[in-house]
Amino acid sequence: MKIKALISGLIWLIVAACGQNHQISKEAHLEEINDWHEKQMASLTSETGWLNLIGLHWLEEGFTSFGSGDNMDFKLEAPHFPEEIGKFEWVEDRVFFIPEVQGVMAEDVEIQEKTLIFDANASVSQAISFGSLHWTIIKRSDAYGVRLRDYEAEIVTSFTGVDRFPVALQWRLIADFVPYLPAKEIPITNVIGQTSPNLSPGYIEFQWEGESYRIDALGNEGDKELFLIFADETSGVETYGGGRYMYVKRPDASGKIILDFNKAYNPPCVYTPYATCPLPPRQNILNLAIRSGHKNYGHH
Repeated sequence: MKIKALISGLIWLIVAACGQNHQISKEAHLEEINDWHEKQMASLTSETGWLNLIGLHWLEEGFTSFGSGDNMDFKLEAPHFPEEIGKFEWVEDRVFFIPEVQGVMAEDVEIQEKTLIFDANASVSQAISFGSLHWTIIKRSDAYGVRLRDYEAEIVTSFTGVDRFPVALQWRLIADFVPYLPAKEIPITNVIGQTSPNLSPGYIEFQWEGESYRIDALGNEGDKELFLIFADETSGVETYGGGRYMYVKRPDASGKIILDFNKAYNPPCVYTPYATCPLPPRQNILNLAIRSGHKNYGHH
């Protein structure tokens, strides 16, 4: 009995050292996935979520006027806002904002004159607001854009959730992580046609109904999780045509990864036309229908 207890204890220590629980009950799994789903829904409706994103305007060097007026360079499709709220000025790697009305805030301070709001070289990035409008500057390759949110957007107040496939333990797979030695860069293209290199430390290989499949994972050294962008035979039918995303924990000491497709979620482009979503690389388009995780939303 003592020997059996010792063996059991050693097995438990090995599993604990691996860092991932490969076995889970159906009930515990359902609770885990439901909790994950609720957090996803809360994230979508949060101030930094994708539902309130109402605009994305790429700046041109020099001045860009901003407001609801017909002659604005960046026109708000909301007549209850002023005809001109202000101007953006893009000079080399810096973006300034010049307010034309009172009430434009940088953090909690009202700005009344030309203010630096983004500097790519000095790590300056200020969130600016006017009433329910909030905007930040984003940089994609050599392009600078204004990402605009409305915290009171109708889509946020009317949101009731995202449909999903039934939670199924069979889609929680134990997969192998095969490292690239050294890690390699793979090109990833986004929905606006920009392509950039992304570091892939290796690929994840899994089995389904006797067939083997693989997904190139993305992630930098030090990241606790790996990022997956994939498409499958449900893409464009039951799920978004531009694929879905997943995060997985890095492999344990045995090189195993828990690949739970119940946690596959939609890219931001499902919820707003103003996101710049990366698309699955060709090798991550699977000849397999993964009926697990989030389904499509809206008319995208």
